[in-house]
Amino acid sequence: MTYREKYFELKKLNDKYLTHTVIKSILMNDAGFNDFFSLLNHFDEQIKNPGRVLNFIDRIKKGEPYQYVLGYAFFVNSNYIVTPDVLIPRQETEQLAVSTMMLIKKIFGGQNKINIFDLGTGSGILAIYLKENFPNANVTGIDISSKCLEIARENAKIHQVLIDFKEKNMLDKIDEDVDVIVCNPPYIESPKTVDPQTLKYEPHLALFANPKTKFYEEVFKYINHSDKKLLMAFEIGEDMESELTEILENDYHGIGYKFDKDMYGKTRFLYIIRNEETEKYDC
Repeated sequence: MTYREKYFELKKLNDKYLTHTVIKSILMNDAGFNDFFSLLNHFDEQIKNPGRVLNFIDRIKKGEPYQYVLGYAFFVNSNYIVTPDVLIPRQETEQLAVSTMMLIKKIFGGQNKINIFDLGTGSGILAIYLKENFPNANVTGIDISSKCLEIARENAKIHQVLIDFKEKNMLDKIDEDVDVIVCNPPYIESPKTVDPQTLKYEPHLALFANPKTKFYEEVFKYINHSDKKLLMAFEIGEDMESELTEILENDYHGIGYKFDKDMYGKTRFLYIIRNEETEKYDC
């Protein structure tokens, strides 16, 4: 069977897990391409490993996330290894990565030796993306899971960047100077609010926190860590703006902060800039 025949066969199934993106990803994986246009140029060639393709399809139809099945996920502009030990990167995290990169450029300008910390690094995608954009920065990825760090180190090796990955609790104090903190912490209180596929397959350690502001409150303490310029960039739950605002206003009154929306119009990001006006950076 050719890629063309399999493509249209799968499209006709109308399976909720076999979306257009998933079908393309399965066939590109078999053909060894990273983009669909390359596959189209070979659309009438025979599938290389039909048994493996059928196995992938069967697993995905049963609900297993296709990124875990394929062993990698696309993030911003490249593929990263993912396993059930790490979260699958979402579009919101891509937005966080790009916006943080742009803010670093605006705030720190030509300062090359800044110290960037990715708290709860998981697969290492945020740390790696920022290191690629700021090769002279000191980038550290922290995670409590040794299995996550194995994946993160492998991803860093593939992307040919040097990052200091440390196995420790993200709530532990950082003794080094800190210029940038980027963090996508656990923030879900109840399993009832999580879709069944995520709940079944993705690591609960990276999903749940009680209360949901727990990790934010601890990381906020770095606001008073020194008097240096500091950027903090967080991904947040869409219902957390009021609670986080109350914490910042009560405990860090006068600190510059701003919430931002994702591509769907939901408030999903929080940026804190100490000793600077957030408005002038349009964050």
